[in-house]
Amino acid sequence: MQGFLTLLLIGCYTVCYADMMLKTHTVITDTSASPNAQKLGGHRETHYRRGVMRRKDSLGDGAKTGLLIDLNAREYRTYKVVKFWPMAQLNDYLQKNPWNVVHVESETVDTGKRKTLFGHPAKHLITTTRRSPDEHNAGGEETIDGWNIDHEGPDNNSAPDYVGSEPYYVVGTALVMPPEIAQFHHDGPVPTGLAVKMTRIRRLGGSPGRADRILKIEETVEDLSDSPISPSLFELPPGFHKNPHLLGDSQVLTGKPGSPIPLNQRFKPSFCHSILKDGSAIIQFVTTVSSR
Repeated sequence: MQGFLTLLLIGCYTVCYADMMLKTHTVITDTSASPNAQKLGGHRETHYRRGVMRRKDSLGDGAKTGLLIDLNAREYRTYKVVKFWPMAQLNDYLQKNPWNVVHVESETVDTGKRKTLFGHPAKHLITTTRRSPDEHNAGGEETIDGWNIDHEGPDNNSAPDYVGSEPYYVVGTALVMPPEIAQFHHDGPVPTGLAVKMTRIRRLGGSPGRADRILKIEETVEDLSDSPISPSLFELPPGFHKNPHLLGDSQVLTGKPGSPIPLNQRFKPSFCHSILKDGSAIIQFVTTVSSR
């Protein structure tokens, strides 16, 4: 059985009037898993944006055909939306909470290679992020090897403009986890735009006598279109009742320092929609999906 996640986000921060459809395929490999399970499988996502409306459909590679949709599962729940701190507010927090600060060095190199992808000129950018080891952490290194085009991304959270230009948000890192906060020291261009082909390799220091853990995430854009999108894709059907326990006790990342990591991956196999409401809460509704 495979989960089918659909995320509909009707935004409130920045207005984008261009329609867009984006299909991606992601494959994850983890050397810390047993040899027969190191390749964690993949999933495909389809993103839609129309004006300030957002939608995301996600389907694991294992669900091939024969989907069963239970149209009687008319339930929804609400939770808080993603929020992003302006850098001035983030820096103020770091100054007041220095014990949570982890200094991270990052660098982006433009290799000079060029090609045309989906009708757009693409730049080859390699970004390396490093965390030095200390008494509490073995440290590690991340490398992002990507081909970027000058095109808007899916922007699932209708993020403010600065999210697309600050290394803290654009580069990001999994080398630092809450309650720690990464303070970036970045050199080179910020890898903005849309990465149509990207490989992210994360190398984490192993314990004495053990090899480093290597996590590889490969993401490829399979289709990109700027054709008009029907508003019907973003409509919420009537007749749903509230269920505060729908999809389990998931937590949502708020973008604030020290905030919890999303646990939304703990979904039961389901066809799930989320719609941003009044700028502060997301309504999420679900119909069950299984494969046969």
